[in-house]
Amino acid sequence: MGKYQQEWKQMLQKDETFEDWKVRSSGGDLLIRVPEETDMDMLKVQFSDLISPIAPLIKSPKTTLKFYVGNSDEADFIFTLN
Repeated sequence: MGKYQQEWKQMLQKDETFEDWKVRSSGGDLLIRVPEETDMDMLKVQFSDLISPIAPLIKSPKTTLKFYVGNSDEADFIFTLN
């Protein structure tokens, strides 16, 4: 796991906004499982706004990071952070 990915994972796990999310790493990506009752269409639209306050807190050099977000065994959407 790269340092950039590790910092994102730790920040998401610590933030109260995401306390119901399960975050784990896979290769160079993050897999995020949200509660079953989550409106995935709404989350897809709001995802960048939800995670944007964390970005300035990440100190490692930026790399491309994919967030696979879903509420079942399959990802419902992929968000790529460049």
